[in-house]
Amino acid sequence: MDTIEEFGLLLKALARETDRQINDLLRPLGITTGQAEALQLVDRYGPLSLGELGTLLIAEGGHPSRLVDRLVTTGLLRRESAEGDRRRIEIYCTPRGRELAVAAAKAKEPFRAWVRDQLGGRDLSPTFALLEACLDGTRMSETVRRRRTRTLAAEAPG
Repeated sequence: MDTIEEFGLLLKALARETDRQINDLLRPLGITTGQAEALQLVDRYGPLSLGELGTLLIAEGGHPSRLVDRLVTTGLLRRESAEGDRRRIEIYCTPRGRELAVAAAKAKEPFRAWVRDQLGGRDLSPTFALLEACLDGTRMSETVRRRRTRTLAAEAPG
């Protein structure tokens, strides 16, 4: 196995292990990793249009319609016409959706603690640079950039 193949294998294995562990932690809440991601994004940055949500999601590859339909059907999200533009449909968390978004963040904390322990205080800056180089020019690099930009804007003092 060459180093590029091994690198890909490790990335894929880490992604699968991450999904497995987080899904296990979310199972008692009755939601999946993708559903939790959508709820947390809408709760944090909403209201969002379906297209805006799609540009922020990693789990659904930019096409969140079915995911949002399921969350609307189960009463966790709602759709409404935007104030001032009835053609724009915005997605909001319901009170139950907001509760689950918060519960999902808390449920994932043991995984975050496990990763911190696994990393043993290592500096992640070189790893970020390496992963960003691999994603450069891809749709996913834009998704990561949008999430970072939104996070920085949300955390900026108002």
